Amino acid sequence: MKDKYIQGIYNEYAGLLDQKIADLQILLKNPVGVGEHGSISEEIKSKIVEIDRYQSLVATIKVLFEPPSGE
Repeated sequence: MKDKYIQGIYNEYAGLLDQKIADLQILLKNPVGVGEHGSISEEIKSKIVEIDRYQSLVATIKVLFEPPSGE
């Protein structure tokens, strides 16, 4: 049962990470879409911070719950 929770949480964070990366890629290719935001650079920085957050969470789950190689 515990493994299902951990896998579900991992999947959620990994999915959010993918979404934030996609958002950043779109933002960089189409900065005009940020029209209602004051600063494109602030929006880019915000996306980078979000990506870092989810990368960290995904990495932490892997470190804590992935079995060591060879098992």
